[in-house]
Amino acid sequence: MIDILGRAPHAETLRDLIIMRAALGGKPFLICRDETLTYGDADRLSNQVANRLLDRGIGKGDVVATLMYNSTQQALIWFACAKIGAVYAALNVSLVKDDLCYSLDDTKAKLFVVDEELAPAYIAAKPGLAADPEVLVLGDVAAVPGALLFEDLLGGDESLPDAEVAAADPMCIVYTGGSTSMPKGVLVSHLYYIAAAIRYGDIAEAKEDDVHFANSHFFHIGGQQFAITGPLYHGMTGVMEKWFSASGYWATIRKYGVTVIDPLGTMMAVLLRAPESGEDKQHNVRIGVGIAAGQVRRDLRDEFESRFGTPMMEVYSMTEMGVLICSERTFDRRLGSCGRPHGWTEVLVVDGDDNPVPANTTGQILLRPKVPNTYMIEYINKPAETLAAWKNLWYHSGDLGYLDDDGFVYFVGREAHWIRRRGENVSAFEVEKAMTAHEAVMDCAVVGVPSEIGEEDIKAYVQVSAAVEPEELVEWCKDRIAFFKLPRYIEFVEEFPRTMTKNEIARHELRERGIGNAIDVLPDNR
Repeated sequence: MIDILGRAPHAETLRDLIIMRAALGGKPFLICRDETLTYGDADRLSNQVANRLLDRGIGKGDVVATLMYNSTQQALIWFACAKIGAVYAALNVSLVKDDLCYSLDDTKAKLFVVDEELAPAYIAAKPGLAADPEVLVLGDVAAVPGALLFEDLLGGDESLPDAEVAAADPMCIVYTGGSTSMPKGVLVSHLYYIAAAIRYGDIAEAKEDDVHFANSHFFHIGGQQFAITGPLYHGMTGVMEKWFSASGYWATIRKYGVTVIDPLGTMMAVLLRAPESGEDKQHNVRIGVGIAAGQVRRDLRDEFESRFGTPMMEVYSMTEMGVLICSERTFDRRLGSCGRPHGWTEVLVVDGDDNPVPANTTGQILLRPKVPNTYMIEYINKPAETLAAWKNLWYHSGDLGYLDDDGFVYFVGREAHWIRRRGENVSAFEVEKAMTAHEAVMDCAVVGVPSEIGEEDIKAYVQVSAAVEPEELVEWCKDRIAFFKLPRYIEFVEEFPRTMTKNEIARHELRERGIGNAIDVLPDNR
């Protein structure tokens, strides 16, 4: 065991943590879509799955990928990988065709588990796949010809597999939105999750009788931390649903006695749209965590706190850095700030040449860990991008911000070309790649524009060689990229503004134009 920042020795791998928490026996660990997985069963059943994975030739370092909605079965797959040193890679359930092929091939998975409901997406993508993993289906096995049943992984040997698993060993691949390239698979270690869980506990002031209602998914680091590893470390209960539902949100909270929440910015905006009620403060929620810097307007957060009586802790967070790197605490808040690193990381703000700038001066935010093995290991299959991110031995976030004289971090904006929509990071490059594959499109540039419910909507500037309806372009993209990546606005242009030095499209000028006279192609897809 190790000692993190002077704390008492504790579990250093997810494998150790699952085994240790098995002592909680029949206590609910994860309640997902009304199905309950207890702490004891999480340990026992994941041993069954782990041994069956070994029987199928899955061993240390091998990747098991999933395309599944939130479920207790997902937790068992992940935990089974942890037990034998395999790597778990949950893929976004909205992926279709091109982007599903890209991500699944990128993982180099030996085994792929897919929900029956999502099987059509896999079948449609299969002709374009370079990889050919063994496939298991959760549900009707006939949904994927030649596949096997997920249930084949259950039953049999319940003993703990004999495996050497270390804190620095790879545990998961988590995909994050790219800025000028395709999404990057972030390879992270066991200790990455342990450290993140400790930070989570500090922010949420976690106790064993807490219940966290997580509003994300297994394929998001937020869902992994808030529903799974945070509660697991602190002996809590995590609650998940298939999707966020504004109409059922508070009912779920009251049903399970939820005490900790993490609504994304857009979710908060939608929840505030409901008429005020005498029941608004009739709940047990005592804190909200993980409100990412820049994700929600300050006035919106203040309104949410006032109306629902719940303090919402803002954080500076990213997948690569182990999540919740800087954060507010209930006793340590400063207006406009997303908190301090509390000893976990060094923060440096620099100019364009990586020279430090004075306090209260805006520049790029750079980060460096103080605890080894708590940041990402690498971007898989992307050594050049990994090295570039760590230029001068600091992780370059691509975010703009500043530090005040007391070390509080202030997020100003994003330097990279990606768009934050519905809680998702969308790569402008991905949308442009899909759009320009259409024969009538000569060139395309995608930017984010303000959305009435917070975050951004996607606008595409399109240069065409032949007349084409904007609706046709969106339909074209539907088969190639996930729904949340579809542009809501399209504006046709004769030419693009370009930079003088590199003759690149001047995206900042396009962004400044806002919605303008664009055609609202998807008014209901907000």
